[in-house]
Amino acid sequence: MPQAGSYLQGKQILVTRAKEQAESFSKKIEEHGGIAIEIPLIKIQAPKNTDIIEKTLQKIHTYSWLVFTSMNGVQSFFDFLKNYNIAFSEADRPKIAVVGRKTLQALEQKGFSADLIPDEFVAEDLFEKMIEAVDKSETILLARGNLGRSLLPEKLRKMGIKVDDLILYENVLNTEKQAELIYLLESRSVDIITFTSSSTVTNFVELLKETSGWRNWLEHIQIACIGPITEKTAIQAGFNPQIVATEYTVAGLLEAIVSKYRQEELR
Repeated sequence: MPQAGSYLQGKQILVTRAKEQAESFSKKIEEHGGIAIEIPLIKIQAPKNTDIIEKTLQKIHTYSWLVFTSMNGVQSFFDFLKNYNIAFSEADRPKIAVVGRKTLQALEQKGFSADLIPDEFVAEDLFEKMIEAVDKSETILLARGNLGRSLLPEKLRKMGIKVDDLILYENVLNTEKQAELIYLLESRSVDIITFTSSSTVTNFVELLKETSGWRNWLEHIQIACIGPITEKTAIQAGFNPQIVATEYTVAGLLEAIVSKYRQEELR
């Protein structure tokens, strides 16, 4: 029987998340004996027009709530505050809600705490918690990326709550990795593909759609998704995810992958 931590020994695992976030995931894979292959399908960049960002952040203290749905949202928010020399402190801030443990950690690293953290790391659960905590007279600033789901602001607005949806960063297709991705798949050099967001699925298909027969290359590859939203996108794209994390984090995704191979070893 394999030693603990070796169930992924020799498995070549494709890491598709943005370069800025890939390193920690790759390290965890390698700690379990796997071989991480980083092909970031997303590039993170600032919006071309940042005037609305400056105007909105200048009035940050007029909001009752500030909502972060990703680590990138937290980082971009504080980068813009610094760029515009806007004062913002733990003692003088709106109430803060976050989705996910990693988002919370990113916030805490900036010296700030969160007032609301949903049990499930999805917008649906955040909405349920927010309607319990938010008064209809309060205003919310949703600080996030361009590909964020519309569910949260739409549902809150239907409840009569004022929400400003501020795009702080853009997820764009990383075309620089197209040739490398095609080579790895065509040469059957991948055992597992990890999708950590719906946009990684969408960009994966976008980079391959003009390549004949690419779906045949995936026949013996395991598809692993970080949670049900990403899984749904993968299914809609024609994939059959064999591994779906029950904890919607990269740590949860890795545990789901390890569990899959552990169970196979025990059969």
